[in-house]
Amino acid sequence: MRPSGFELWRLAIPLRGGFGHAASHRTTTELVLVAAHGDDGRVGWGEALPRAYVTGEDLDTLFDRDAPAMAAAWLEAEAADSLADVPGAIAALRDALPGAGRRLSCFGAFELALLDLATQAAGVGLEQVLGGFLGPALPAGIVIGFEVPTGKLERHCAALRFGKRRHIKVKVGADDDETRMAIVARVFGDLPIRIDANAAWTAEEAMMRLETLARFPIASVEQPVAADDLATMRRIREELGMKVMADESVCTLDDARRVVEAGAADILNIRLGKMGGMLGAAAIHEFARAAGVAGSLGTMVGETGVLSRASEIFGRCVPGFDYLDGKGQNAFLLAEDVLEPGGDPPSVSRDRVRKYAIGDPTRIGRV
Repeated sequence: MRPSGFELWRLAIPLRGGFGHAASHRTTTELVLVAAHGDDGRVGWGEALPRAYVTGEDLDTLFDRDAPAMAAAWLEAEAADSLADVPGAIAALRDALPGAGRRLSCFGAFELALLDLATQAAGVGLEQVLGGFLGPALPAGIVIGFEVPTGKLERHCAALRFGKRRHIKVKVGADDDETRMAIVARVFGDLPIRIDANAAWTAEEAMMRLETLARFPIASVEQPVAADDLATMRRIREELGMKVMADESVCTLDDARRVVEAGAADILNIRLGKMGGMLGAAAIHEFARAAGVAGSLGTMVGETGVLSRASEIFGRCVPGFDYLDGKGQNAFLLAEDVLEPGGDPPSVSRDRVRKYAIGDPTRIGRV
């Protein structure tokens, strides 16, 4: 089976309470859904959440230029023929990824849609893309952002502790970081807490602030400085003895090589939505593990179940992950998900897609 056409849907879904960190605060999630139509009537779905401060992509350019061009390229005869079965689709997508450059959220949406289409046609699950073995479900990693005011933080943390949450990440980069961390540490006791600055600090700010925060039980600090400031990330590791997690610094395999060669990180934040999808994320994680660098599996804030489901399958198939950051949290944040409740596998609700769509979809090929 080969793809016959694509629909590109631009959506805006309100968030129930908003979510904020040092690089962004949003009350609505804006995204692009890619629907890949097969010549047998099946439809595969993928999702793109471009973040200018991560891959450099913006929503307008992705929707108006990059996604239509990518759709047209996959419909060319030779490209479409290569997608006829699961092994062919995997090989074609793996070969095409380097040519995507930094259009990684866009490429990842097409990858997921085409793999979804190919596995449906083969009568197998999406896990077959990653070897077919599904391990146990991953525990949820919870992210506490600036949307939780400091005055309500203790009660919020107490609820998380009562719910037996053990994988906690706290967004930092605000003026009252020390006060907030003191509250978190008091509620969770000696439980190691991961912190994430989203590249909020200059080199000297990072060294000063982290030296102050070092009295708390911090398991790792994620992206304390700008993505290209690998020297400061290494200083934090060597001078402060803190484990550093690279996020915005690593979107491609070449990025991962630079970070590892610079000695800039102990952990990489693996997120399908910024690494071009399953195959790109798997290649980066495999390289990092071979180099002795750990991986932490995360989600994009505001993603729908289309991308979250793929991340869950990824974490259950690929070794080396203890939890999935944002698992279940996005579904709670969204006013409504686009996936139908129940079903195995769950299906996309076209009614909900239309409900949150901004205008009509762009159609390329035969849809």
